[in-house]
Amino acid sequence: MSDPVTPMPRDGGWAAYTDHARRLAALLQNERSRAEQQATASRSGQAALDQITHRLATQRQHLHQLAATLRLPEPHIGGIAPSPVPDPAEALRRAVAAADAADTAAEHAHRQAAQPPLLPGLTPLARNALVYTAAATLGTLASLLMFAVSPDADLGRIPWQLVPWSLCGLPALAFFAGYLTISLVGQPRIGGGGTRSARAGGVICFVGMPILWFIFIAATRG
Repeated sequence: MSDPVTPMPRDGGWAAYTDHARRLAALLQNERSRAEQQATASRSGQAALDQITHRLATQRQHLHQLAATLRLPEPHIGGIAPSPVPDPAEALRRAVAAADAADTAAEHAHRQAAQPPLLPGLTPLARNALVYTAAATLGTLASLLMFAVSPDADLGRIPWQLVPWSLCGLPALAFFAGYLTISLVGQPRIGGGGTRSARAGGVICFVGMPILWFIFIAATRG
């Protein structure tokens, strides 16, 4: 007994079969392409995540070093909270933007710390000269006030007991006051480059103040 012969599909059935086969092949190709795209996006996302994680670790170390240099309290960096953004790509974009903003803020703080708190826009010599001049001016005013309230001045005599103070004591106080002011608020906190201009301060206080005192004596005696 011979095997039954499978009947060939009619032309209409064969066309439908080939059409479904083409559709199935297209679906499989689309699924394969979509899977490859997802795998590529996953690898790119993982690389971006690793990069931002490394960047945040570097930022944390830099913040601790900057706080120690500026003698500020150590920054407290808490744990990572879950992101409210459901899209991973958008969450990564926001994380990169936040890291950029943190870098900008740290750079701004670094620039400010590299400038002294007192008169940051001036050169060190100009700033120190102004400080010493202000101290010398106050010292000269104190010397003239002591001269004015002295009983000898009322009698038309030079108060010789005030001469050591006017020529040595007050200039020394003015110099050390200016030197201390520059040391406290006239020096950059990081980066170095600061100077106290002790020689210029000595000229301003120990030469300028006696000259002003002698001018005052000459004017009152004349």
